[in-house]
Amino acid sequence: MATSPSKRLLALLVGVVAIVVLIVAWRVVSDRRQTWSSGDPHNELLGVTDGGVLFNDPAGAPGAKRAVMERINRIHGKIQQENQRVARQGAYVKAVLLMPLTVSNAENTLSAITLEQIEHALQGTYTALVRANTTTVFGDYRQVGLQLLLANQGSRQDAGDRLLGKVLEVSEEEHPLVGVLGLGSSVPSTESAVRWLGARRIPMVSAITSADSLTGLPMFWSVSPSNIQYVKALRHYLDTRKTLKSAIVVYDRNRDPYTNSLFTAFRNELSGYVKFPDLSYVGATIDQSGTPNLFAAVVTNLCTAVNSRQNPLDTVLYAGRGADFAYFAQALKTRSCVGTPLTVLAAATGFASTDPYTKDLEEGNVSVIYATSGDGEDWPKERSDPPDGFGFFQTAYRGHGFPSDDLKDGMAMAHHDALAVLAVAARLGPPVPKPADVAAQFGNLVLAYAARGASGDLSFPTMALGRAVGRVIPIKQIARDVPQGLPANFEPYRTT
Repeated sequence: MATSPSKRLLALLVGVVAIVVLIVAWRVVSDRRQTWSSGDPHNELLGVTDGGVLFNDPAGAPGAKRAVMERINRIHGKIQQENQRVARQGAYVKAVLLMPLTVSNAENTLSAITLEQIEHALQGTYTALVRANTTTVFGDYRQVGLQLLLANQGSRQDAGDRLLGKVLEVSEEEHPLVGVLGLGSSVPSTESAVRWLGARRIPMVSAITSADSLTGLPMFWSVSPSNIQYVKALRHYLDTRKTLKSAIVVYDRNRDPYTNSLFTAFRNELSGYVKFPDLSYVGATIDQSGTPNLFAAVVTNLCTAVNSRQNPLDTVLYAGRGADFAYFAQALKTRSCVGTPLTVLAAATGFASTDPYTKDLEEGNVSVIYATSGDGEDWPKERSDPPDGFGFFQTAYRGHGFPSDDLKDGMAMAHHDALAVLAVAARLGPPVPKPADVAAQFGNLVLAYAARGASGDLSFPTMALGRAVGRVIPIKQIARDVPQGLPANFEPYRTT
């Protein structure tokens, strides 16, 4: 008996549906193989995704935290859509954003960076991704497209060889992995990851890592100034201001590449200003919170130095993390010599996040001045002279609906610039470059091929050992539009 046309059509439809279900199921299993749970107590989803897997689950999160997670997830979706669009256009290569993309779910636990900083980093990276794939500002997008995958290191910023192995697995013969960007902040595991990837000849472009111990490592480039460069910018400020003459270094004794190299830079570059023995404390770490009396002994000694007849203290060089700065501000507010003003100098991309301590600092008669990688506060308002590339970046950034206020901590600009540099290097090579082709081009990112970033034109001459040269290092002050004592004709320091 012959099968009726309607039954044949039904059977065909059932077959098609079955195939689609199998494809979807394979994709879900495949994605799950690329991700895994960190387990207790932090309960984070780690791994690699093209944007389809959401590392953050807003369900059950408090209101403010939930809202940030939802915005992060929307950017995930935008990245996935851009990746799919690029795949339909023709030749493309892959880059991986490696950084903490979640915070700990354990109570009263520090994370490497905040949810807001994660959101801002993703905003900047996505902005650069779209610019790289639709304009010629970072090379000819018609030559080769760029996909971006997201690799979550988790709140401890230490997912180890398992995650790094998954990063390498995204590479395909026709669509190779050409580089890794981001790399989180300068913690001990950062250097381990850089050495691991460098040994496998994968180019890396860091966004905010300033530790000098990373400078010159194989296959490592950075859009962030190094700590030495930051402190040279602070010395330029002090030499220009002329009214601050007597300093002391306060540093964190933890094994921390950022604070350790910042301490060394202070001692080496500002030795002419330092008049007293160094003061130290044991600060918070990712796995251990600080305590309210963290700086009790430090502020007592500061007041002794303030009362020195020969060199009365006026400046504190802070080689510590922002996570400890709340306790430092509180301790300074209650010091016995609060009647004598003090100026604290610091350096970091995200130091603007210490703004919430403004009231304590004002009550403590303390000014905080810091060197940073970009001026996300004044450049959008044209209160200072922004780099040539900033206006184009800002137009693209706002075009995606991202608010200018989110630029303040510098994370968006830094991560935008990291992807921009990698894209330019990739487009200088053959039509579909391999990692070695991309690495060979970084020395050519000078003059006409300097990457036009949000923070300036970024050049990487070989002798610079992977750090961008010629870029401005802004000097900022918490709660002031213009840093105290800054002359009207002040020329910011440029990296060399």
